[in-house]
Amino acid sequence: MEFYSERRLQNWVDKINELKVSEEDPTTLLVFDQMLEDVIIACFNIINAVKRREIKKTEALNEIKKIKNIFNKNFEFNSELKEDLFFLTKESVKAVLASFEYFLEGKFSKKDLKELIKDAIESEKKGNLDLAFDMIARAGAKIIKGESLPELNIPDDSEIIGWIDGIDAISTTLELSRIDVSQISEE
Repeated sequence: MEFYSERRLQNWVDKINELKVSEEDPTTLLVFDQMLEDVIIACFNIINAVKRREIKKTEALNEIKKIKNIFNKNFEFNSELKEDLFFLTKESVKAVLASFEYFLEGKFSKKDLKELIKDAIESEKKGNLDLAFDMIARAGAKIIKGESLPELNIPDDSEIIGWIDGIDAISTTLELSRIDVSQISEE
């Protein structure tokens, strides 16, 4: 059972290279959000496979590691803007994958989401990016578990914004799936 492949990511890279990307037209940037959402959906498929007992947690963790390895490769883009945006998206993917690892391992923080993110921002200010990343990933695990992401005021110049974007995308994907399920139920 394959949840995410090199070919799948290469398709995204090819699509990005085919598109004209412009900071003036935000709709041209959607491909990066879609690529991130695709990874999140693959991760939820891994979780669902564990819940259906199709794979064990150890296999699920190996699948997450496979996705990490797929994203650890270097890719060529035909513009610096695309390279920068891909790098930011990779940072979001990194936080997403760490969040799903923590979820599968059952590593949940006792702190609430707002406190975790506030502490992550403080850790960043002190130069401890490893601790900041860990807190963001633990916040992501809580979101996967079902907690809602609170409204956040993140400084625009924050180095951890890509990681926060990743867990925000998990929250958005979950919310959209709930809307889809409720619409199907109403029909």
